[in-house]
Amino acid sequence: MAISDNSLAVDVWTDVRARLVSAGLYVTNSQTGTTTSASIRAAYNDRQAVRPQVIINPISNEESDWKFGSSEGKKLINIFIECYYKNTLGIDQLADQVSTVLKANDIDGINLVGITTDYAFTDPNEAKFHMKTITFTYDRE
Repeated sequence: MAISDNSLAVDVWTDVRARLVSAGLYVTNSQTGTTTSASIRAAYNDRQAVRPQVIINPISNEESDWKFGSSEGKKLINIFIECYYKNTLGIDQLADQVSTVLKANDIDGINLVGITTDYAFTDPNEAKFHMKTITFTYDRE
């Protein structure tokens, strides 16, 4: 899929979602060996979720370091992906799968230049969840 400047955020989001859906993300229970497929979503499901969730947040981009008299500068794109599950092992499994998929597959027109992860614990409506956020930073030259 070609990434267009006119629809940059939509094109990148759609490409990332297609890659994650086709990868078939899942969590494996270490005690029983059963797997549960992850739901790939655009927003957190705040109802009592029974499946692991992978959220692709809206794409963030920035332009900087403009050169005097030129129309060129750095164009960075940040993709924030959140993994939610009821235990840390599950979010680590999801985060590893997401990272593997996006590192292994180049997105046309942008280059991966950095990956950052953050961990948090959330308790919405007494439904304990762990969350890991992965930020993928791409450069669009």
